[in-house]
Amino acid sequence: MRIYPHPKHKWSSPYLVFIALIALQSLAIGIIMLQQHGMGEEILLTHAREMMQRLADGAIYNASHHLQSAEDASLVTKGLVRQGILFPNNTPLFEKYLFELLKNHEEFSGLSYGDKQGNFVYVTKQPSITGTGYLTKIIQFTDNDKNEKFIHRASDFTIQSQMIVDDEFDPRTRPWYRAYQQRKLLWTSPYIFYTSRDPGITISVPIADSGGAMIGAFGVDIEINSLSRFLAHRKISPHSSAFIVAHDGAMAAHSNLDLIKKYNELGQPQLVNISDLTNDPIVSALWSKIQQLDNKILYQGATVDFSVAGEKYLAVVRSFPENSSWPWLMTVVAPEDDFIGIFRRARQHQLMHALLYSIGITLFIFFLAARFFKPVRHLLHYAHFDPLTDLYNRRAFFESSHSLVSNKRKQKMPMCVAMVDVDDFKTINDTHGHSVGDEVLIAIAGRLRGALSDKDLIGRYGGEEFVILLTDADLKQGMQVCERLRLTIADAPVRTAAGLLKTTVSIGIAALPQENSDLSVTLNLADQALLQAKDSGKNRVVTAG
Repeated sequence: MRIYPHPKHKWSSPYLVFIALIALQSLAIGIIMLQQHGMGEEILLTHAREMMQRLADGAIYNASHHLQSAEDASLVTKGLVRQGILFPNNTPLFEKYLFELLKNHEEFSGLSYGDKQGNFVYVTKQPSITGTGYLTKIIQFTDNDKNEKFIHRASDFTIQSQMIVDDEFDPRTRPWYRAYQQRKLLWTSPYIFYTSRDPGITISVPIADSGGAMIGAFGVDIEINSLSRFLAHRKISPHSSAFIVAHDGAMAAHSNLDLIKKYNELGQPQLVNISDLTNDPIVSALWSKIQQLDNKILYQGATVDFSVAGEKYLAVVRSFPENSSWPWLMTVVAPEDDFIGIFRRARQHQLMHALLYSIGITLFIFFLAARFFKPVRHLLHYAHFDPLTDLYNRRAFFESSHSLVSNKRKQKMPMCVAMVDVDDFKTINDTHGHSVGDEVLIAIAGRLRGALSDKDLIGRYGGEEFVILLTDADLKQGMQVCERLRLTIADAPVRTAAGLLKTTVSIGIAALPQENSDLSVTLNLADQALLQAKDSGKNRVVTAG
């Protein structure tokens, strides 16, 4: 979404008053710093816990978001098949879709689909198999005859070679296929992938056709190596480490990949249980502490302190996500001195800081003066952006669209305007409260913004209504975009404090004429189309006229 260019402001007397207040505040801060010279060890430990808690929470959030992208991709695929947009039995088109999904998600190592007849499509980009390209494995049954082959492709997806194989592989026996058998989304425990022979985990969902009949399962693979590298790049302190482990101790990832590498006598990767890491006293001591915690405490998150060889450590452990649909424990651990040491060294230098305070306070004043414009920009931001959804408000949308429409008309580019309204939003507010309603609006705004191109414009028109300006799109293309937006909302429930809420939107769309007509005229047409969508049963897209 475009950033609104805020105007510059000049300050005179208020600016000087502000500088004077900052000088007094700086002096007060200096006095407080001197008083803190005698800060006790217990206070230091409290600060260390709070700091680590915040940093670890951020690391856990990033890890869950990393896995959430795999879950989102599987749910989108499930929705596309259910809506009759994607057909797994059309192998060439389905394979192309899987390649695009794989290409745009570096964290995915492979994508699998298997049906109840044993037909199977698998794509992967693992270099250990295909060099620098992609690999497809296809199993098709024709009159009970099994046809199985590998297709090697270059990085541009052109076929390099094909090979007929018969390795007695049956997708219905694999862990991820249980999603079809159990008729629910599930995360597997770590296991060895059949084709790559690398350890990993899979998110899988049952797939139903457009008639609602269950036909198979779709899975997204994430390698343990990939997830471990992700953790390694998000250290919260110089000597910290992090790991993801199943409740039964199966290791899903560790920021120190060498620690969980295990091979058999043939050099093949093996699964590792946390109980196998007896050569790491830190992990062993922490796991012993974790096993003593109640599940309720793990769901809420806990800070654990322990000692190894006379050195104190702090750890934050949490089961995620909160609904426990993933059987994972995320743990971040670091030496206590990584955090307390900062305060200790600061305390030792406070006397020197006091001697240099007269110089430092002057620099501090100028620093704060330079930062003064930041909160001002923050205030200006909410003069143009909706504070709840962080989308353009109505005024900013019209201001920004004016120049955009003018430029696109000069380029003879087609444009459309769409009005989006959350269906039955009053019922959500009346049933669950306005705070849950706000959560729904925030989630829908995020999905709409994420599904639009950077060249498009979106704003909150008011209440539960959103307005969208689609550039470089005629009415037919705009209809396709709006249908995609509708499915993005309808196919995945919104996670709120009241639980998962099934939410839909109705959309009205109108083409913006090339002549210099007022945007509000087209917006009115789109609004009338929106009313038709509401009257026709909601959860649909209607074009003006």
